[in-house]
Amino acid sequence: MKFKIAAGVLSLLGLFVCAAPALAHHAFTAEYDGTKKITLTGILTKVDWINPHVFLYVDVKDSSGKVTNWAFETGPTVALHRYGAKRSMFVEGQTITIEAYPAKDGTKAPAGLRHIKFQDGTEFNYNNPDAPPDPPK
Repeated sequence: MKFKIAAGVLSLLGLFVCAAPALAHHAFTAEYDGTKKITLTGILTKVDWINPHVFLYVDVKDSSGKVTNWAFETGPTVALHRYGAKRSMFVEGQTITIEAYPAKDGTKAPAGLRHIKFQDGTEFNYNNPDAPPDPPK
């Protein structure tokens, strides 16, 4: 009888431990301001094509000539594939224009990716399912 109780308690404890990472995932609205959009043009310096989120790093030059490295977060690789993106599209050193949702805390990293226009004119839309819908026009 004691063995069955101990096994039951350990099983429940195991469930809680396994569920903790799922609860730790952040919500879009906790990190990004879905009511604002920013558009920046710069040089793609690094691509972290990994799960659980792909990050794109872009050097953006402001009007005074100062360069700031921005980080843009997307969903997982499988989500980008679903929307038609391939890793080979993201060539470091190319100039890209990105539309994104800014971080709520005003930092330059990360911003939530929405749209990219590549140097060759190719465009990619990432419709983050957690982002608020665009207001009607």
